[in-house]
Amino acid sequence: MTTTTTAPTPTANPLPVWPQLTAAEIDRLHTEAHERARVLRDEAIADLWGGAGALWGDAVDRTRRAADRLAARLHQHAKRRAADSGALGA
Repeated sequence: MTTTTTAPTPTANPLPVWPQLTAAEIDRLHTEAHERARVLRDEAIADLWGGAGALWGDAVDRTRRAADRLAARLHQHAKRRAADSGALGA
């Protein structure tokens, strides 16, 4: 028993996946795609550095507050030492 299969006959215009475009339309779409990619890249960079800037700012604020607390503690310590040395010397 021999079976043969035949391939479907190709039609003149099988449903194209992509519409038929002229070279000018392809160039226009290509240019638009590049421009959109540039805009998206710029937005991504702005988001990245905006977030990094916020983290950096928080770190600077925490460091500044820690430095202020340390300076206050050192000032209080110096005042106590001066008061103690004055009391001992009297």
